[in-house]
Amino acid sequence: MKTFATIILLAAVLSTTHTAQAADSSLELVLSDDHVVFTTATNISMAMIFRNVGETNMESYKLLLGLSVVLDGKEFKRDPEQVILYNGGRWFQPKLGWVSHISLSEYLIPPEALASGRHTVALRDADAESNTQTIFIEPRK
Repeated sequence: MKTFATIILLAAVLSTTHTAQAADSSLELVLSDDHVVFTTATNISMAMIFRNVGETNMESYKLLLGLSVVLDGKEFKRDPEQVILYNGGRWFQPKLGWVSHISLSEYLIPPEALASGRHTVALRDADAESNTQTIFIEPRK
């Protein structure tokens, strides 16, 4: 039943989530909204979906390398010394979606930028930008 609910939630997100896309891009990025409240700023990870809406293969690993996080309107690149573990196929085929997770700790975001409160998060690639997700970081107790 839990798997069925997850599939329904994912379908709802895909059908109702606004995806931003560059005019000549065949890549769409979608952030999932299944978890929006975090108790600490050190464990923020979010589900995301790459969607290849074009006609050609894309290199999966390069898609991961090219991502940046836009937090509260400011873009943060991936830490170049951070190792990216990837064991999938080389190519991301056309007309498919690929679910992955992104952890904000992999990006050069200063701790003060992740203070308690409300924040907006989006993902950006050279060719596309995701929907904007609002997250909440609860104050430390």
